[in-house]
Amino acid sequence: MSFSATIKKNQTVIFCYAVALVLFGAFSIYMPGFASAAHIKTIFIESALIGFVAIGQTLVIITGGIDLSVAWMMTTAAYMVTNFIGSNDANLVWAVPLVLLLTFGLGAVNGLCISYLRVPAIVMTLGMNIILQGAVVAVTQGAPGQAAPKFLITLGQDSVFGIPIMVIIWLIFTVIVMIMMFKMKFGRRLFSIGNNAVVANYSGIKVNRVITLTYALSGMTAGIAGLLMSGKIGSYYLAMGDTYQFQSIAAVAIGGTSMLGGSGNYLGSIAGSLTITILLGILVAMNLPFGVQKMAYGLIVLVSIIISVRRSQKV
Repeated sequence: MSFSATIKKNQTVIFCYAVALVLFGAFSIYMPGFASAAHIKTIFIESALIGFVAIGQTLVIITGGIDLSVAWMMTTAAYMVTNFIGSNDANLVWAVPLVLLLTFGLGAVNGLCISYLRVPAIVMTLGMNIILQGAVVAVTQGAPGQAAPKFLITLGQDSVFGIPIMVIIWLIFTVIVMIMMFKMKFGRRLFSIGNNAVVANYSGIKVNRVITLTYALSGMTAGIAGLLMSGKIGSYYLAMGDTYQFQSIAAVAIGGTSMLGGSGNYLGSIAGSLTITILLGILVAMNLPFGVQKMAYGLIVLVSIIISVRRSQKV
């Protein structure tokens, strides 16, 4: 493929990165401290958390679905790792696989009900989110969590050669996801199902199995985000994943993935994650009233999603 063809094919993703750079550059001129090394590091750390949740959300949306259970998947994972093992790093050997297996399994339940029982994705995943919320609140009685294990705090807060460890982990996962999407049969099946699940089924693709696996992966990546977030803040608190439910969907939409399914690129979701983080930073730096910040942010994201849907309808 020629260079011009590559540019044309990925013009939406390139545009998303251009928007993020323009936003960052323009406000850096207005407020010089915005471009400080410390703030840039903060932007990438916050983007990494959104980006981890957006991994599963991207895969799910490409199939034509949506996952609204990621918020309390994150909170559940953080609760388990902080309250079951506390600051004892030795227990991470069994605790982390257990947490990821649980969130993978819960995501698989979403997928099974959506694919085999034909429960609408928005209903099933929102119901799972509420169930997890009720379970965690019932168990904790609203009490704050213990300190996160020191190893997770290292992953969430420390850097290597000036690069946050969390961002390095995010880059590794990005490579894995891109290989899955564009170099493996699993990725081709995702796009086929998103374009037309009936045709995909007749072509021999096990549609129900792929959808189930996709939601399972979404649950697991949300669980990874929960573990890393507990390390970043050093502990756990109720509803710590709530903001990432909307942000992960917005990152995918801003990044050019079709909200109707069938097309998308995780590199675009990364650009969306960066854009959202920069926007939030700008709104906070402008010292606007909290309510105005929420309104402006919601309006910007809503317009982005509308544009994404309209663009998909024209394809």
